Amino acid sequence: MAIDKLKEWFIRSSQKQSRERRLAPQDAERISKMFATLAAEEPLARPSQYWQELNKMNLAQMEEHGYENFKRTIALNYFTWVRILPWDSQVRFLSKHLPAKAVFRAFRGALAAPGQSSFSSFNFVHAFSYSLLSLLLWEYLLRLPLPQALLALREPEEGNPPVIYPRPGMRVSQDLGNSLLEYDALQVAIPAGGRGTVLELGGGYGRNAFVILSMHPDVRYVFVDIPPALWIAEKYLSAVFPEKRIFRFRPFDTFEEIAGEYAEAQLVFLLSSQFAKVPAHSADLALNISSLHEMRKEQIDHYLGQFDRVLKRGGHAYLKQWKTARVLFEGITVSEKDYHIPPAWTAVMNRTARVQTKFFEALYRKSSD
Repeated sequence: MAIDKLKEWFIRSSQKQSRERRLAPQDAERISKMFATLAAEEPLARPSQYWQELNKMNLAQMEEHGYENFKRTIALNYFTWVRILPWDSQVRFLSKHLPAKAVFRAFRGALAAPGQSSFSSFNFVHAFSYSLLSLLLWEYLLRLPLPQALLALREPEEGNPPVIYPRPGMRVSQDLGNSLLEYDALQVAIPAGGRGTVLELGGGYGRNAFVILSMHPDVRYVFVDIPPALWIAEKYLSAVFPEKRIFRFRPFDTFEEIAGEYAEAQLVFLLSSQFAKVPAHSADLALNISSLHEMRKEQIDHYLGQFDRVLKRGGHAYLKQWKTARVLFEGITVSEKDYHIPPAWTAVMNRTARVQTKFFEALYRKSSD
């Protein structure tokens, strides 16, 4: 398809290495070690062709602009929406569910927003699009019956985020808004009392981990991803939660080698290829947002199987994925029917996602039997 070829061309054209080298040698070496470990382990856990190509672009952006600006570069390749049109499905949903006064306030705020540099030749267009969608999203969130403690969260400065101010002094972002929306959908699955283990596959730089750990500081959070996302999340969440005991990525052959440290850690960082070494029946909640549909179908089956294996009886799984998605560079289409839900899972909720209406979101409970 022509649009797919255009997207693939854009990704490849953005992989050119700049003369600028803003990654410290020790950081570049650590990322390389992650890639080498991943390449030597479980083939199904290695990145799809799409993510191999996208990672080349991500690394080029990070080399040129540095970790300190990742929320304006690499983060825009995850679940941050910048290039939108006025008739975008998200804009239509939000405009339909908001009073005209709120829509006008968001539009006026987007026009008045200072230029949000996204390191692009289209900064004004991107700044307006990002600000408009983000302000509309927050107008919607402020009308939901969300806990005040949740609405009181503010976007961390780490990573130089593009921020908006839906109300005076309210420094937030689109990413934070989407994480609040997702937290509202999955919070019933977080163990009572805020304790237990949450495992996230493909969490990007850690936007959902930030919200869940802020609301439930006693939860152990196991973060599973591929590089360079795993490296960014490790660096980012360690900076945001300096008080937490952290198990940082390192190669290991068997879980027994790290069992003691794992048991003491509040934040754990693992490669996707190390996921299979996590003990069975050890997680209360497993989640994946917007990355399973970027994999081959056998990989989707692999990860759903791993979710089923690590979930405790009575535990929950939360998925939010495109209803239909083309996997670039692989030439395949993934649709909702391609998610083969384990037989022990019962749907607690399965619906079209709010705001991102081209996505479905589902919460499943694993049988207690």
